[in-house]
Amino acid sequence: MLPLGALSAPQVIEVVGELVGAVPSGALGELTGQAGGTPLYAREAVDALVRESRITVVAGVAELTGAGEWPGSLPEAIGRRLGFLAERTRSVLGLAAVLGPAFTVDDLGVVSGQPATELMVVVDEAVAGGVLAASGDRLVFRHGLIRQALYEAMPVSLRAALHRQVARALAGAGAPVERVAEQLLVGPVTADEWMIDWVAREAAALTFRAPRVAVDLLTRVRGALDDDPRRERLDADLTVALSQLGDNEQVEQLARPVLAFSRDPVVAARMAWTLGYALMRMGRYEQAVEVAEHTLERPGLPAVWTARLYALRALALIGVGRFDEARAVAARAEAEGHQAGDRLAVGYALHTLALIAHNQRRDVAAQVALIDRALAVLGDEPPVADLRLLLMINCAGGLDNLGRPAEADDAFGQAMVFAERAGTPPRLGHLRAKIADYSFYRGRWDEALAELQAAADLPTDMTYRLAGRGVRELIAVHRDDLPAAEREFSGVEELTNPGNGLRLYGDLLLVAWAFAAEREGRSAEALARLLAVFDPEGEREFPHLTPDTPMWLADGGPPRAGLRRPHRHRRGPGKRRRPGQASPATTAAAGYCAGLLAADPARILAAADTFHRIGYPCSARRHWRTPPCCTPNAATSLPPGPRTRGRSRAARRSTRFGTSCAPTPAYDRIRRGRRGPRRRPTTGRESLSATERKIADLVTAGQSNPDIAAQLFLSRRTVEAHVSHILAKLGAHSRVDIARELANSQ
Repeated sequence: MLPLGALSAPQVIEVVGELVGAVPSGALGELTGQAGGTPLYAREAVDALVRESRITVVAGVAELTGAGEWPGSLPEAIGRRLGFLAERTRSVLGLAAVLGPAFTVDDLGVVSGQPATELMVVVDEAVAGGVLAASGDRLVFRHGLIRQALYEAMPVSLRAALHRQVARALAGAGAPVERVAEQLLVGPVTADEWMIDWVAREAAALTFRAPRVAVDLLTRVRGALDDDPRRERLDADLTVALSQLGDNEQVEQLARPVLAFSRDPVVAARMAWTLGYALMRMGRYEQAVEVAEHTLERPGLPAVWTARLYALRALALIGVGRFDEARAVAARAEAEGHQAGDRLAVGYALHTLALIAHNQRRDVAAQVALIDRALAVLGDEPPVADLRLLLMINCAGGLDNLGRPAEADDAFGQAMVFAERAGTPPRLGHLRAKIADYSFYRGRWDEALAELQAAADLPTDMTYRLAGRGVRELIAVHRDDLPAAEREFSGVEELTNPGNGLRLYGDLLLVAWAFAAEREGRSAEALARLLAVFDPEGEREFPHLTPDTPMWLADGGPPRAGLRRPHRHRRGPGKRRRPGQASPATTAAAGYCAGLLAADPARILAAADTFHRIGYPCSARRHWRTPPCCTPNAATSLPPGPRTRGRSRAARRSTRFGTSCAPTPAYDRIRRGRRGPRRRPTTGRESLSATERKIADLVTAGQSNPDIAAQLFLSRRTVEAHVSHILAKLGAHSRVDIARELANSQ
């Protein structure tokens, strides 16, 4: 006897291709992939689609017409294949189908009213017949087609009643709130009294565990309430759920009237917190400060919410540049948070202090230490998950700034794993924007663009959209795609306004704006653009430079030297800045600029060694070259030693960044904006980046996108973006084609 396992996804697509006589499109392959690797069910699916004329062959590709839904005749056809099961087994499996694609034996016992000892007979038969399979502590339908056939075999009215019954049974058994809510959503549209009571009681927890489900369910329940006193609290819960999804405009629309008219101090405080955070996401920091201040004046605020609102006010004050005031308010929020026993208030206070250490004091070591303190305070409960992920992202960035790339890689990987489990859509967008920024400086420009593409459909905060936009434009400028860059510079000048709270997040975009002018030979204009942002008072104090600045500071031409030109002046009273701990990148960038000004190739090569050591290959690649201010043979005439070896290392590595780093052969050529050819081909196997090659190999091995994402510590959307790029570069139409193209190119 030879036990036959399921076909892999590429094999199923190949079977479908043979059945239809053409290459299956992505939509058709995805739909038939739900056959679970069983060729019998894949054939049934194709036959049903053909019967309903939903497959059209165009230019050798089988396209799926209509929505990606199963044809109506398919469940009946699949149901006939289940005739070997006993009637009792089919009846219990129908209840299991109501529970969903996966369930536990305990849940099945709750909804069926049968003890586990009796259910084991049914389960054993279903497993032996290939209908169910074990997955950890849960049972799953081996094929989505089987579950759909069992589910649709029941009348619609019966299914609705069963969903309501299952919801009440699960709630009575203490099941997670999101599972109860999912059953209520697919049940009857009309909300009864039990449903309203349950939603009013559990909505606060549901908004954090499953915000999309919470929005849908709360919207339905609110429609059944008019003058009910529970309506106000449900409105507040809905606002919080919308905030979790990043719908900031809708949050403002709902929160303002509740905040204005509610007499409940707890409801008012929740609305002030949610509204203030939404306003900050939209870059309206002054308004966020006002909301926090006005609400703090309300009588009867609980100690917990007083601490949280002080933390909110401190965070918003950073956005308007009032750092000293923000520090004092954050310290008060931390103290009151400890006194009230509220970890969220303490965590946000420490987060604010960490931002001040980074942006004002430029002390990255202090920033990371404060983040570690905040993470130690927080737990893993859903209400603090968003802040925990935010701190993990900032910690990874801090480790990067400290020149600890291995730890930064690990921190970003952990953040991605946590984000896939508990991240909200806005925070996922933030994480992808940050990884794009990180990948850009690591020389992985294709990966950076893939992250930004994956984040494009997420409700990312305006602040992080600006940061991602800056990465995209810097890549366009370095690749000499100036027309594409210029199209994105509309409205950039507004960021030069010192009172614009978004300016802090627009550094890269403003730098790309200046570099674009430099690449076109307008060096004076480029320098003027940078000085208008980073030296608005013309005192060479550069108050807006942060520890992130060195990453691009050493990447330009004349503007770079202009920013670092020595300039003596007198400091006014109170203007002395407390020194922070210089990061290796800061030291390297300063040394590089000093080397340019002093015509000292040794300093330039030392900077290249430092950048290479901390993992910034693009910067190292530029720095080892001799700038025109040095003698033509200065670098090559250096005696053998670590600096010349560093130059050789950088020279060898420079060939690895064909499409990742546009060549900038020398400083004078940068100033003229010389165009360099892309060394990597644009099509075929050789056009794939290192990450794309890894993913293509895993696709060839039959791994799914979720499996690839888990193995490479990438998000699923990022893997999807990479697969899309691979298909385009290889001229392929399906995952099977990827395997064929790679095999033919070897």
